[in-house]
Amino acid sequence: MNAWHPLLRLPPLLDGRRSPTPAEALLLAALTPLGRLYGHLQRLRAGLYARGLRPRYRAPVPVISVGNLASGGTGKTPLVLWLAERLRETGRHPAIISRGYGQAARGAVTVVADARGLRLHPPQAADEPYLMARRLPGVPVLTAPQRGAGIRQALATPPCGVILLDDAFQHLPVARDLDLVLLDAARPWGNGQCLPAGSLREPPSALARAHWVILTRCDAAGDPTATRRLLERHAPGRPLLECRHRPRDWLPLDGAPPRPLEQPPPGPLLPFCAIARPDSFAATLAGLGVDTLPLTAFPDHHPLPPATLATLVARARAQGAQGLICTEKDLVKLDARRNWGLPIHALTLELTFAAPPTALLARIDDLFSTGDQRPAA
Repeated sequence: MNAWHPLLRLPPLLDGRRSPTPAEALLLAALTPLGRLYGHLQRLRAGLYARGLRPRYRAPVPVISVGNLASGGTGKTPLVLWLAERLRETGRHPAIISRGYGQAARGAVTVVADARGLRLHPPQAADEPYLMARRLPGVPVLTAPQRGAGIRQALATPPCGVILLDDAFQHLPVARDLDLVLLDAARPWGNGQCLPAGSLREPPSALARAHWVILTRCDAAGDPTATRRLLERHAPGRPLLECRHRPRDWLPLDGAPPRPLEQPPPGPLLPFCAIARPDSFAATLAGLGVDTLPLTAFPDHHPLPPATLATLVARARAQGAQGLICTEKDLVKLDARRNWGLPIHALTLELTFAAPPTALLARIDDLFSTGDQRPAA
């Protein structure tokens, strides 16, 4: 297994993180017409919903959607966690509905956690919904390819006062009262092309549907002025927030209390991850001054069964590592009951805003005061 999995070569090309080789440029040129066709079909589909020509399910409680325009990691999970925590603080009783990408469980609706606690673990549960359920005890987390079915089941078990739709900007069959769209501040459009020629799920013009745009990873983007100008062209007048994902602490796999950020696990450490932006994880560790070996990266959402982890531990031992380090999203997929022979930790993250999100919180409060007068999306 190479330090960088070969399947990870194409996504950095599609999201603009590197220039194509001559052979890749020819491939992208061949795919560009398909990308344009895909973008056109997405515009037509959105238009059918906007004109009421396709039905949309309207929940009896406020629905807040968190999504993005480009495939890959933009930080949706930290924002959903932040929203759920704010809603709980005000007694709103949120439930989270996600798609459940990569989970082994099958069925119209999967209950990852309910008000009593966790009900499923990976691989039956998808990694990100399980992570959210662990971080938010008492908050129901359900997965459903058709989100309306998940919402109905969440509503059937009171109290459920608000729905958080995870990764749902393109899931138009469910009406929402607030659409929050995340964009990477450094590469908001990837390489500018729609799938399969690029990473865009929809053309930038789709931002006209958004109620709020949130630029993520602003600390890594430098000055986001150019991105703000592009947003004004595609989503004029939309409120804008800027945020970053700040390291929080070191979470041991064995269940011990988290270690303060100022006390990283002793190194050297073997880092590994299965996320959309492995380079971001490597850069964060380097910025914290952690003594690491070369990163082992797998494709996003890749399973990490015991055999894979045993191979990583053996490699770590052979290279003189004192332990292994991964992301929290990866840690939840590992068997914490087994003695792996080396300590394994995750670096946890939290969302921070460049300026207090007062206006966004006020808008959310308004959703609960308008009742049945909430506008259709």
